[in-house]
Amino acid sequence: MNYVGSELDILAFGAHPDDVELSCGGTLIKLAKKGFQTGIVDLTLAELSTQGDRQQRQREAEAARQMLKVTLRENLEIPDGQIDNTDSNRLLVIETVRKYRPRIVLAPYWYDRHPDHGNASHLVSDSCFFAGLEKIKTDHSAYRPLSVVYYYQHWVEQPVFVVDISDDFETKMEAVRAYKSQFIRDGKARKTFINRPEFLQSVKSRAEYFGYQIGVRYGEPFFVRLPIKLNNI
Repeated sequence: MNYVGSELDILAFGAHPDDVELSCGGTLIKLAKKGFQTGIVDLTLAELSTQGDRQQRQREAEAARQMLKVTLRENLEIPDGQIDNTDSNRLLVIETVRKYRPRIVLAPYWYDRHPDHGNASHLVSDSCFFAGLEKIKTDHSAYRPLSVVYYYQHWVEQPVFVVDISDDFETKMEAVRAYKSQFIRDGKARKTFINRPEFLQSVKSRAEYFGYQIGVRYGEPFFVRLPIKLNNI
């Protein structure tokens, strides 16, 4: 979906379609309901996934976008498994950041089970910095987001803050389940790490655990490297 507005408030990058839904989907729903302009940029089409094909994954991603109430969703079509922190990949991300000028970027935490997730973290983080350098020329002028906030995927360390997603957890899980090719195993599908029933249960259990940490039912954990400015306090 193309966005014809001006600047975004929040732009979430994911290595593959479904990464953002699993890790910070509830937060995006909550922000959208409060009137913030949100977006998702998937770095790859996840063409190396065991189940599903490009077309199916894109249909699933659009269905999930609507459930998350996200303003836009784009795919940079970096080859799956090749999310390297190269000049060409950085220019793709830099141009995207400059185009949408988000105040906050959400990126994967850099330590993860899947190499693509860790590589995506470094690529997005570095690109957000370089996007502010005027001598790097793209179609849009230099711009650096106020903050890069990291969401956790497989492995979780001590978060800096947790967002209460209790009111939006069920919608988040509906968006996750929109990826039927990945999380719903029929009789013909090969068993994978993420289409086991235990996987979606682990997503719920983690949300319950971090919700418990802040005294609510469900929560999503985040990490920041640098201090962030808080308004209205």
